[in-house]
Order: sequence, then C-alpha cells, then structure tokens
Amino acid sequence: MDPLERSLRSTNLNLLPVLRAVLKHRNLTKAAAELNITQSGVSNSLRQLRAHFDDELLVRDGRTLRLTEKAKSLIEPLERALSAVERVLANTRFEPAIDRRRFRVATADYVTAITAPRMAAIMGRDAPGMTVQMVTARAQSVADLRAGNIDMIISPRQIIEAGIYDAPNLMREFTFEPLTREPFVCLGRADDEAFARGLTAEEYLARPHASFHLDLSAHASLEHGYLIEHGIDQFNRILTSDFTVLPLIAARSDCIVLAPRSLAQLVVEGLPLRIGPCPLPFPDLELVMVWSRGRTEEPELLWLRDLLKRCVEPPPDHHHG
Repeated sequence: MDPLERSLRSTNLNLLPVLRAVLKHRNLTKAAAELNITQSGVSNSLRQLRAHFDDELLVRDGRTLRLTEKAKSLIEPLERALSAVERVLANTRFEPAIDRRRFRVATADYVTAITAPRMAAIMGRDAPGMTVQMVTARAQSVADLRAGNIDMIISPRQIIEAGIYDAPNLMREFTFEPLTREPFVCLGRADDEAFARGLTAEEYLARPHASFHLDLSAHASLEHGYLIEHGIDQFNRILTSDFTVLPLIAARSDCIVLAPRSLAQLVVEGLPLRIGPCPLPFPDLELVMVWSRGRTEEPELLWLRDLLKRCVEPPPDHHHG
C-alpha cells in the first residue's frame, strides 16, 4: 500500500465537511448549525483536525476567531476536493429544465439592468424552476466567492486589475472570462438644446454631473478612474452607488450622466432623455465574469456563464444607432 493510500485510509474523511464549515464561518456554533450536528461534535472534529495538520487552524483574536496561514492555504484545495466528491456522489446530470437551484452573482446594479430582463425571459423558457440572485458587489465579494457564498462576480476588468481586489493573488485562485465590451455615452435631458448641439470637452466638464461612486472609500468607477488619472476635475452634484438611479436624475435636472451604451438605450425608451457622444475619450466598459478556478468544469457554472453571454448578445433585429 503506498503512503498516500495508507494516509487516506487512516484519515477520517468525515472531518472534511466539518473543516469546510469551520473555515467558512470561523465560528463553531454557525458551523454546527450548517452541518446539523452539536457544537461539541464540531469541537471534537476540530481537535482531530488540529492534530492531523499539526496546526491550530483557528486562533482566538479578541472576540473573534481568525484563520492561521495553514488554514487559509487549505480553503481552495478543500473546496475543489469536496466539489469533486459531491459531483461523483450526486451522479445526476444537471438538467436546467427541472433544476431548482439558486445562483448568486455579485455585480453592479447597471449590469443587472442590462442582463436581468433578457435573463428572466430565457430562464422562463429554459430553466423555469431556477433562481438567479443578483447582489451588490463590494470589496467583501472576493471573500464571499472564496467561501462559496456566491457563484460569480461580474466586474469591469479595469476595476479588478486596479487592485481593489488584489489582482495577482486572484489570478491564481480564480478564472476570468470576458462577458461584454461597449462604449460609454452621455445622457442629457431631451429638451436640453446645448446638449443636443453637442458639448465640447470644456462645456461637458463645466456642467454638473450625476455619477456612480461605490462607497465612502472606493469609487470603483471607470469614469472617476479616468478623470483622476488625467488630472481632470468635473463637478459631481450627485454621487450614488445605485447606477440605475442616474438616468432618473438626468431626466429631472441639468445634470449629465455617463452611462454604458446598452443601459442608455434601455432608459431613453421610457424617460425624456437623449443620448449624446462623449467628448472625453473614456475607455470602453469591459465586463468580466470571475469564478473559483476549481469550479470551471461544473456543468451548472458552464450553464450560468452561457446564460449570461446570451443576455448581452445584441438581439437579431438590433441596429446600431
């Protein structure tokens, strides 16, 4: 018997789901609740795991528990191994037509606005029992992806690469795939004559803007990233983390809004707005899908990625205006 086989036989593999729950929650009570076992059962398993790895795994830090370096290094291989075991044991084909699972995708609200309407229609036909929950992406989203609380992040490529998410480490742990690329356009009120004529860069910057800004510390905005990088000042009258509110503001004021073209085309149908070209050379919006590398071959995730790609394809009757 080779050493690996001996090691496998002498190890209680029932400890692995306990390890996963403990690493995920960093809390024995929550881990016990998820596994539906007693807290003393979790404590006992943790004792065996500490002996096996010769490491504390969880150490008290004030009122909370934090993971040791060894524990952090186990998260990804453990997730891969248990996902593979679950697929072997499930032995069932993924069938969207009868499946009832819920996917969770972290992204910005404008991505939801440009994907969810078509997604709802496609799922109504192909996957009537499934749910996709779109949650707001935040700095915490990477930890959520790591822990398996969400299935995917959709984010502008530049925002991920700008290090808001610590790009080099992510490249090893996660897989990226382009979703869509489109230019930004300007939105102004339909009866705004100066806007209709076309603004120069100077006129554009002199106007008040309503603009996306993620939170108090990170803008996570291609617009602000570009302005800061080029040392350009614009007056932002309203900043909000709800991108889809911006066109409503433009429709009721003299504010100008920079928006991805597909979102602009969506809102001009129902609001007194017009689309104008952008007088500054903002980079295109490039959205990427990000998921855990260990899940790349999962049929469910392949289906989700395909669904999202179908949601951003131009419809057959689409003509570019």
